[in-house]
Amino acid sequence: MKTIVVILAASVSTANVFLNYFAHHTARSSSTWPSMFTNASFYFAFAIGMASLLCMLSLYFIGKTTQISMANGVLLMGAASITIGTLWGRFGLGDSVHWTEWVILILILTFLGIRYVVYN
Repeated sequence: MKTIVVILAASVSTANVFLNYFAHHTARSSSTWPSMFTNASFYFAFAIGMASLLCMLSLYFIGKTTQISMANGVLLMGAASITIGTLWGRFGLGDSVHWTEWVILILILTFLGIRYVVYN
């Protein structure tokens, strides 16, 4: 059951990374604020946001049996979003990452490992 919870959290996180990407793309490619809502990227972002919501609802529903509270869910999804988003931004999009941000990422990965591998 915990594997399903982690997969759902990763799904929400991945959807949130894509949501951020399409929201960023929509804002950058629009000339006016109202024109963002006619941009195709806006509709992709909207659909991804709905998929994220469905995964989040599923996470909390399935998590009832494993005692996943809102605090646990937000921390798990946030840590996974930070990890996936940072790696995709750096290696997929070529964004620069400061050394201090690498330290933060390493700490997050370390504590995710401790929580979900050591204390599984």
